[in-house]
Amino acid sequence: MYHTWMRFLSPSPVHHRLGLVCLGVGLQYGALPTVGPRTLDSHVAVVISTGTGWYETPDGRRTTVTAPCLLWLTPGVPHHYAPDPDTGWDEGFAGFTGPATATYTELGYIEPDRPVVP
Repeated sequence: MYHTWMRFLSPSPVHHRLGLVCLGVGLQYGALPTVGPRTLDSHVAVVISTGTGWYETPDGRRTTVTAPCLLWLTPGVPHHYAPDPDTGWDEGFAGFTGPATATYTELGYIEPDRPVVP
């Protein structure tokens, strides 16, 4: 069993001109279902606050996820992950998009080549 709360937004063109817009936020905890494999067209930062699980890269390499941890889900990159099926984990997430993401990536705040950040 798991619990979830999510809110998805539809920013207007005026909001998009700001350079960075939030598309959605959420909190989930418990024995969450496996995610993916899937590919998104926007960024999502997933913060794992308690628990363990795994993250699988597009080439099939599996990495253990142990809280506290950040998962970077970046546009166009397939991802696949899940908490431990028996104990689950607690996660919060924020989805976002906009041209400012390129600058945040260049500055090293978004790390597409490091999807699991302990």
